[in-house]
Amino acid sequence: MDKPFLYDQDFYGWTQQQAKALEQRLVMELDWQHLQEEIQALGRQEYRELVSRLSVLLGHLLKWEYQPEQRCRSWFLTIREQRRAINRHLRQNPSLKSRIEEALLDGFEAGVDLALRETNLPLRTFPELCPYLFDDAIADNFLCDTCQDWEG
Repeated sequence: MDKPFLYDQDFYGWTQQQAKALEQRLVMELDWQHLQEEIQALGRQEYRELVSRLSVLLGHLLKWEYQPEQRCRSWFLTIREQRRAINRHLRQNPSLKSRIEEALLDGFEAGVDLALRETNLPLRTFPELCPYLFDDAIADNFLCDTCQDWEG
């Protein structure tokens, strides 16, 4: 079956065929254009994962800081979980560290939206730019000390 046709009509079949061709080093069987596109898409997916995790973390840090009377175990555990997930993701994808500043900016925008959705606070409550350094935000003892047990 024609490689581009297989890519468009049976993506899973295409991936299996391409994996087999790579394993057997059958260079002429490789669909170079689509392989390049898919590899680039995988890289973008890893970046989006980092931004998504940062969005949740930053949104919860904003809620924690700007609505202290509503602090709860759920927020505490979400902050803990996202810090761990971000650290794990960066250990598995160390090259993403070169995009930390960009990811922090992208994540902060969505984090503000999350905080707005989950609080009754007005937009003007939150800073326009991320007030947290990346290393601080992921540090276990910053703002919400997730090194300790929850004490509500």
